[in-house]
Amino acid sequence: MNDSLHVKVSNEKVGTILLENNEYIFDYTTGNPDAFVSLSMPVRAKSYANQKLHPIFEMHLPEGYLLSIIKKHFSKITKTDDFGLLTLMAHSIKGRLTYEAEPTQEETTLSLDALLHPKSETLFNELVSRFALGSPISGVQPKVLAQVRDKVTLPLQEYIIKSWGEEYPHLALNEFYCMKVVQKAGIDVPEFYLSDDNKLFIMKRFDIKEDGTYLGFEDMCVLQARQADEKYEGSYEHIAKSIKTFVSPKHKKKALRDFFKMMVINTLVQNGDAHLKNFGLLYENINNIWLAPAYDVVCTTLYIQKDIPALHLLGSKKWWSKAFLLRFGKESCELSPSETLTLYDKCVEALRITTHEVKERMEIENNLHVKAFLSSLVEVFEKGTQQE
Repeated sequence: MNDSLHVKVSNEKVGTILLENNEYIFDYTTGNPDAFVSLSMPVRAKSYANQKLHPIFEMHLPEGYLLSIIKKHFSKITKTDDFGLLTLMAHSIKGRLTYEAEPTQEETTLSLDALLHPKSETLFNELVSRFALGSPISGVQPKVLAQVRDKVTLPLQEYIIKSWGEEYPHLALNEFYCMKVVQKAGIDVPEFYLSDDNKLFIMKRFDIKEDGTYLGFEDMCVLQARQADEKYEGSYEHIAKSIKTFVSPKHKKKALRDFFKMMVINTLVQNGDAHLKNFGLLYENINNIWLAPAYDVVCTTLYIQKDIPALHLLGSKKWWSKAFLLRFGKESCELSPSETLTLYDKCVEALRITTHEVKERMEIENNLHVKAFLSSLVEVFEKGTQQE
């Protein structure tokens, strides 16, 4: 296996990443300032050297479930350290940033209808066998990236398809209704669906424009120059600071308002996994950068009863009170007292409406296990609507 890869930005070859003497080195081969690989790595003559794989390149490496599947199948025939994984996955990484690599498997497609109305109880396992090596997405939860055709006349789209195991039952249902809360609060979200059997949460990739070209995307680990294993370090104030540092002036007010609402909802639904990799920015160029849609919002205390938030806020990790959150909105998100109250109330109302929808679903649900899970979710949601 070669210990170097050619890196491309919007199909233009811009540099080389190589592993030399246990050090990762990235060199630009372009002088085009618009062809930067990361907002935090501007084009320059000097090399970018790091003891670990640079966060922008590490961002697409698989974690958790996918990582275990890939290592199981490939560790005997190739290196599966970070550079080995990057080389192995390079052909399937599609976006503003890509690599010069030969495809190793034929791309296959699905229909959205087949995902929403599955005819096989083992559909997700079948998806993993087909798409694991073509799924350069991070996160511990079982998930794959697949090309999906909505209708025959429409172009192919890419969707992230998530499932759940015995450890986290009904996680697809959980995420579906938590994302409903986010959506009703007026926060941008990707297009998302729940399969008929409640086993699959399906989310459209949000960094692809209508003309098929890609936007840049970087999560907060990349923007804060942290490795993936540092995603639970830092604070929400630091995320707000990164938003203020990188987001374009014309988008900054909306970004901070939406981030504040995300923080309120993560608290109300008790999402203890809102770490650095679950917030990010999108951009067309250095002058047009905005907050990415919300994603990966779930109630974690249904699985870990005494779970706590992923990061610090105002010096603590706890489920913060309304007064605490309003203070965060004023001090870190540059919102007025009246704005924080209005936005907080909007989040509570979104939670209240979604709680009613879950209760309506419970009335017609025949599966007792699903009904019991929804009942537990309602308890958390109702507690959130009453928080002071």
